[in-house]
Amino acid sequence: MDLSVVIVLGEEKSKLNQILNKVQHIKPLEIIIVADDRMSAIQSIPTFVENNVVVIEEKSKWKAPVHGAKVANGDVVLFLNGEDVIFSVELERFIEPLLKKEQDVILNNIDSFCFEKMRVEWPSIAMVYRKIVNDVLGRMDLKYDSMLSMPYAITKKAIEDIGYDILQNPILSQVTLIEKGWRLQSSSAITNTSLNNMPANKTSFYKNGLTKLEVYEIKENIKALESWLQRKDDRGNYTDGGRKREIIEQLKNQKNYSRFHKGWGMNSSIYNGKQLSIIIPAQNEESTIKEVILEARKIEPKEIIVVINGSTDQTEAIAKQSGATVIVYEERLGHDIGRAIGAQEATGDILLFIDADFAIPAKDLHPLTQAVADGVDMVLNDLNLNLRFPLYIVSLYKYMLNIACNRKDLGVGSTIAVPHAISRKCLEGIGWDTLHTACVAQVKAILEGYKVECVHFVDVMKPNRIRPQEHFATIGHPPAVLRITGDHLEGLSYLLKNKDFKDLF
Repeated sequence: MDLSVVIVLGEEKSKLNQILNKVQHIKPLEIIIVADDRMSAIQSIPTFVENNVVVIEEKSKWKAPVHGAKVANGDVVLFLNGEDVIFSVELERFIEPLLKKEQDVILNNIDSFCFEKMRVEWPSIAMVYRKIVNDVLGRMDLKYDSMLSMPYAITKKAIEDIGYDILQNPILSQVTLIEKGWRLQSSSAITNTSLNNMPANKTSFYKNGLTKLEVYEIKENIKALESWLQRKDDRGNYTDGGRKREIIEQLKNQKNYSRFHKGWGMNSSIYNGKQLSIIIPAQNEESTIKEVILEARKIEPKEIIVVINGSTDQTEAIAKQSGATVIVYEERLGHDIGRAIGAQEATGDILLFIDADFAIPAKDLHPLTQAVADGVDMVLNDLNLNLRFPLYIVSLYKYMLNIACNRKDLGVGSTIAVPHAISRKCLEGIGWDTLHTACVAQVKAILEGYKVECVHFVDVMKPNRIRPQEHFATIGHPPAVLRITGDHLEGLSYLLKNKDFKDLF
């Protein structure tokens, strides 16, 4: 198979001599230099170079691969960055799977590089979306490997199939290649200088404003995900985890609880005259529900609403004995549905959402409810203060969605995690039914201009009950992660349907 080499050359031309020297050794059919300044590039070409070099001009580095590919005559096209000198032996090893017809697309394996950078640092925008795009497409094996980084190589047939112009969006190109079934793999790791241009800062990174380059990267990645989502459902065809969404629709017309018991509470004097409702979904939590309610009583709720679903133990009896308002559904409702039902029943000005499987000390609940009393509309658990690096995939999804909403400052703050609280004004604005998917509720609150903030850190990882059927898998992600993936894609779908990106950034 014949090889064409496309070199994308920007303002930095001092390494062109060395690059051409290495490339000549792999005996390409042709070398195509796509430069921002054609005459300057021609003057930089050394005299020893053979006459198989073509120089064309393109000011945009994103359009350069398009023009290079169109000119190329080889069966395989290798794309190189004009700032990186790569040894010929590395280049030969890199393209070997394509020349042997074992693969159709080869990416540079930069996983070790990315892991080292993110071991103690926040990931850059590019790193976040690299991992998310690959994960969404079911290519967890690719990790951070992407056509965003040269070198990469593609067969001419694959390029013609997806269309030349799509190459100006490397992410969309990669998504399309995978979707169309072309064989795509990462090859040997080539560490090059251009990788050092991928920024990452220390723990304050998520609070830094977005640069113009980051905004561009966000838009290009979202454009690729939007294109992919258009061929799927709003959740990217990911599991809903058995949510009984029809219950929400039924409740809009009439209350159809299996059983209902009215509990007691108190008028609070600590929230500037506002009253507090606490909502607790519960399923077979007889060992913890009493302690959860007793601790919650300490922050003066007007009512504690326990939404019991699919329980077969004594959770209902204990909740009633503890003075809670109890709503019972015999069947399992699925994640978040209980929160929406509790919110629909709540009468308070402040709504606090907690779980039933572990008690959170009152001293950690009060900062959230007080923040709502003081004017915040949606208060999130500030998990940014206790992160482990590199970020787990669920944290990356949270960060990705906040970034897409132009709320990078929220970091991994999310209504996926308890405790969180919302104001009555916010609830009525976004609709109680929106709470059936936490990510959609958060995106809607942001889009409608409500004040959303991370306020206080509460450790919910250590006490959280491990459910093997939800939290473990022998292959791929466990069910809980697949559901959370779908939740964030549903939030992203809502964002894309209800907001033009130029209005966000």
